[in-house]
Amino acid sequence: MIGGIVVTHGPIASAAIEAAETILGETKNIHPVTTTNSSLKSVIQELEDIISRNNRDQGLIIMVSLKGGTCWNSAVSVARQHKNVEVVSGVNLPMIISFLTKRDVLPLGELAETIRNNGIRGIDRA
Repeated sequence: MIGGIVVTHGPIASAAIEAAETILGETKNIHPVTTTNSSLKSVIQELEDIISRNNRDQGLIIMVSLKGGTCWNSAVSVARQHKNVEVVSGVNLPMIISFLTKRDVLPLGELAETIRNNGIRGIDRA
C-alpha cells in the first residue's frame, strides 16, 4: 500500500483526512502534518520520522497545501533524499479521496499524476 502524508498550514491536514474518512470509512497509512509554528528543519524531521516508520517499498506521496512555502519546501527536501517519494501540491478533498481509492491499484508515479489531475478536476465554478 502506498503511504500518504498531508502537510498543511494549520489544522487543515487533520480535518481533510477526517472528512475523507467520513466519506470512505477508516483509513490507514495516511498522516497529517501541520507547519504551524514549526521551522523548516522540524517539519523535515517530522516527515523523515513518518517515512522511517512506514513501508517505503511501494512508495509514499506527500500532498501539500501550497507550492513554495514551508509545506512544499520541506516535502521536496525530503523527497530528494528518497527514491520512492512523490510530492503533489494543492491538496484538497478530491485529491485525498482519489489517493485513498487508487493507491492499491496504481504505481507511484501514475498515482501522483492521477491524484493531481483529480484534485484539479475537483475545482469548478457554478
